[in-house]
Amino acid sequence: MRIKIINTEKIREKYVKDAIQEYTKRMGAYCKVEYVESKNLTKEITDKSYVIRIDKHGEQLSSEQLADKISEIGVSGNSHITIFLGKEDIESNYVLSISRMDIDINILLIIIYEQIYRAYRIINNAPYHK
Repeated sequence: MRIKIINTEKIREKYVKDAIQEYTKRMGAYCKVEYVESKNLTKEITDKSYVIRIDKHGEQLSSEQLADKISEIGVSGNSHITIFLGKEDIESNYVLSISRMDIDINILLIIIYEQIYRAYRIINNAPYHK
């Protein structure tokens, strides 16, 4: 599985970059993760990808439900998932809410990485703290 996370904002904080790097390394055993900062969304989103838009008005899932969703996407023939964080309302296959509250983009990005990692640990029946 290939996962591309697209952010329309520039991340400058070292702790966020460190978290992205750490989770990318951890997820290497399960999938290929690419982080992109881009304003040109049409260039980054391909027809081959299942697009998930992060929006506070989307559907909220538990970690187990997110793991099931990722598994379902994989077995349905989609080997690419694109996760979009930004203010633009792009066409997507699914709208996911992390929280109904407004969350700083830096924290949101770390949460998304952590939850994807947690989902793969659940999918592979590997231990992960609760």
